[in-house]
Amino acid sequence: MATRKDVGRARIILEAVRLASAAEVPTLHQLLARERETLQLELVLRILLTYLPESTEPTCYVELLHQLARGAVHTPSKFPPRPAQPGQELSDQEAHHQVRQLHLLPLAEEQDLQAGCTDILTLFLIHRARRIEAETGSIPKIQELLEPFVDRDPYLRTWIVSNILPLRRLNYDYYPLLEDPFTLEDLEKLAGRPAIDALLSRSVLDINTERTRSPRDIRGVVGPWIYGESRRKRRKTPHGRRQSLLSSATSVEQNATVEEEGLQSSWSDVNDWIVELALRDFSTAAETIVQWDGPSDVDYDGYSEGYLDSNSSRRLTHKYAQAALGALYASSENSVSVFDSSMRVLQKVAHLSNLEAPRPLEEPQAASVGDIPKEYMEQLSDAHLLYNALLRPDNPVTAPVQASLSFASFLVSSCGLFSRFGNPKSCRAAAGLACFSNREEQINELNKTLQKVSVPTKDEESWAQIRDQILWLRDWRYQASATSTVDRGDSLGIFRRLSRIDVEVELLKAILKASHYDLAIRVYCAQDERPIPVGLLEKTILGVVLSFYDSASNGNRKRGGMRKASEM
Repeated sequence: MATRKDVGRARIILEAVRLASAAEVPTLHQLLARERETLQLELVLRILLTYLPESTEPTCYVELLHQLARGAVHTPSKFPPRPAQPGQELSDQEAHHQVRQLHLLPLAEEQDLQAGCTDILTLFLIHRARRIEAETGSIPKIQELLEPFVDRDPYLRTWIVSNILPLRRLNYDYYPLLEDPFTLEDLEKLAGRPAIDALLSRSVLDINTERTRSPRDIRGVVGPWIYGESRRKRRKTPHGRRQSLLSSATSVEQNATVEEEGLQSSWSDVNDWIVELALRDFSTAAETIVQWDGPSDVDYDGYSEGYLDSNSSRRLTHKYAQAALGALYASSENSVSVFDSSMRVLQKVAHLSNLEAPRPLEEPQAASVGDIPKEYMEQLSDAHLLYNALLRPDNPVTAPVQASLSFASFLVSSCGLFSRFGNPKSCRAAAGLACFSNREEQINELNKTLQKVSVPTKDEESWAQIRDQILWLRDWRYQASATSTVDRGDSLGIFRRLSRIDVEVELLKAILKASHYDLAIRVYCAQDERPIPVGLLEKTILGVVLSFYDSASNGNRKRGGMRKASEM
């Protein structure tokens, strides 16, 4: 009977392969404890990687991996010694031939080598995780394998955070019922803006029933993925093997710059996605902005406490706040619900940028903030509202500063009034009307608005309020309680190209046509300081009377236009 000394190295390797293939881990453990000189770390890991079935529960071999990593494999005490019979029926030549035919898998895969990972056990764990996912699709099994080693290597922790965590959340936690789950291979191939589109595609599948998926998915899927993406870019920065102290310092600085650029690029892709979402569904984009606090708001599930320093966090949050303002101007929606969502977005921008927030009061014209410098609106051009210009750092419309926030707040409040008047407008349209239209276009829009207001029956009190609101639309600094009717001449509002008298004349016409003569007398005739000069006042009233005569269908003074003309 041959002793263990007679057993050749080839036979020992073949026995290890046989035990691994049969998933006889306890017996393999014993063999490794006895044959440490032959079965060294890299060889054993390659045998396990190639032959241990992926369905094997990781708990069966995690302790063995720990011992292999420490370089001290001990026979497990709970298993009685079992003599191995390493291929005694084979000749030495046959044993050596079979060993050469094993074709053991390499531990390292190309993407990990390019990323600079050199730890043998880490390479094994990641390669093993990929094979488990490909064969079984079981993310919990992968986590059981990797969790005990998460503190071993920063590269392993990053790989778990940026791949396994998003994959688990997409396929198990968030969308377990979808028929086309992500695979690990899919996830690892993602890069750039297509990655953001893919990772968030499920969040907008049914936006009518659930609008909170996007902020959740950015926080729980995209954020962890970006955590790894930025580090992969940093590791790929080439540098020589030998470096002087000066060149080493330069390399560290370059790596930090690459990582910062990677962060900027990845989070900019998220900002682009939000603005693009606002084009087709502003409510969901607004809900995303309101519920997500920006790049520092990421859920790493305890794997990390975050990686952004204060400067990076501030810069990225600034860009995110600009994207929130950009979403307002990207949307062409003009429903009443958009007004409420827009106000919430502005409050969020103020919070993110430490600015004075809009006050959501009952009256829209009271919900604005601050004051706008006179020269602010003069510097704006229609190019600033182009979609591809919204996120440019130098865009004064969307740069998150107090002037732009005040401007957006006045616009949103104005849109709220237009909606009440039955002439709804998007924030983008209101900005264009205020900044880039001429006097004739603003007169036409004012008359259109007054015509919409006149359709439903309104009492005198309502018309008095409408007058104040229209005057506020001309100049956002208008105060209804002010007694002076002097035109400041530098109005800042939607109808700012029109003089105060221009607006008052159109209002008087509308009030007279609505038959509120007492209000017209009280506002335009009985005051010491009249809003309209006497000559123009008489001309306007006469013009309305003649229009009633012209519109009359017969000469009966008790009906239609003839009745109104007689009453006046």
